[in-house]
Amino acid sequence: MNTSHKKLLFAVIKWLIVVLVVVWVVREIHKAGNDLVQYRPELRPGWLLFAVTSYLIGYLPAGIYWHIILRKLGQSPVFYETIRAYYIGHLGKYMPGKAMVVALRAGLVRSGRVKTSVAVASVFLETLTMMSVGAMISAILLFVFFREQTVLMLVALGLMAVSGLPVVPFFFRKIIKIAGAVKGDEEMNRALHRFNTKTLLCGWGLMSVTWLFLGLSLCATINGVGISTGGLLQNLPQFVAASALPTVAGFLSMIPGGLGVREMVLTELLYRYFENAAQMATLPGGLDPRAAGLVVAAVARLISLVSELAVSAIFYLIKPRKSEP
Repeated sequence: MNTSHKKLLFAVIKWLIVVLVVVWVVREIHKAGNDLVQYRPELRPGWLLFAVTSYLIGYLPAGIYWHIILRKLGQSPVFYETIRAYYIGHLGKYMPGKAMVVALRAGLVRSGRVKTSVAVASVFLETLTMMSVGAMISAILLFVFFREQTVLMLVALGLMAVSGLPVVPFFFRKIIKIAGAVKGDEEMNRALHRFNTKTLLCGWGLMSVTWLFLGLSLCATINGVGISTGGLLQNLPQFVAASALPTVAGFLSMIPGGLGVREMVLTELLYRYFENAAQMATLPGGLDPRAAGLVVAAVARLISLVSELAVSAIFYLIKPRKSEP
C-alpha cells in the first residue's frame, strides 16, 4: 500500500469515526430529550471551582515529567519555560490532527539550550506515557467497577498497547533512530540511553497522580451540577476510570480535542454508574441516568476548555526571563 492509499484509508477511518460519533450524539440526546429540556441544574460554584483547580493541578505532574525527559535527553530547559510551554500547548489539541500540540510546545521551549528535534521527540514521549498509563488504569478499574463493560475493557487494553509500546526505552530509541532524528549526533545517541526504565517508572508514578486529580475533577464536576456522589474515597476510583478512558479514546481518535468521542465514552460509563439504585436516589428531579451522564459530560468539557484557556492566557502574559543560552 503506497503513501497516498494510506492517507486515503486514514481519512476514511477518521470520517467514519466522526459520523458514528454524530449519530450517537443525536441518538442519546433524543433518548434523554425530555429530561434534558426539563432539567434545571442546581449549580454549586464551590464544587465547580474545585473541579477547575483539580483539573489544572492534575496536569502539573505530567508537565514535570516532560521536564525530566528533556533533562534526561541532554537538554537544559528552565523549569518555568517547560511548564509554561506544557500548559499553553494544550490549546493545540483543538486543532485538526495533533501537530499543533507538538508545534506549540516545541516552539515555546526551544532555545540555545533545547534542540527543536529533541523537544518534538520528548512531547510524543510524555503524551504517549500519559495515555498508556491512563489506559492501564482504566482497564484495571473497569474490571473492578464496570465488569459488564467487556468491550470497553478490551478497548482500554488495546489503547494501552498502542500508546505504551513506543515509550518503552528500547523501542523509543529504535523509533528515534529510524526517524533519523539523531543521525550523526553522538551526543544525542548517548543522551537517548539516559532515558531508561527508571525514568519510565518515574513517569508512570507521576502520570498516576495526574489521573487521580483528573478523576477528582470529574467527581467535583458531578457535585457541581447538583448530583451528590456520596463517599469520595469510595467512589473516586470509578471517577478516575471514567476520566481516563474517555480522554485516551478521544486522543487516539485524532478528532480535534477528542470532541464527541470523549463525551460518548464518558456518558456510557456515567450512565452505568448512575443506574445503580443508590445513585439513582441522588439524581435531582428524577433525572434519568442517561440524561445525567450527558449533562456531566457537557459540563466537564466546558470546564476543561475554560480552564485551559484561562491558564494559557496567564502563562502567555507572564513570559519567562531571558536566560543565557
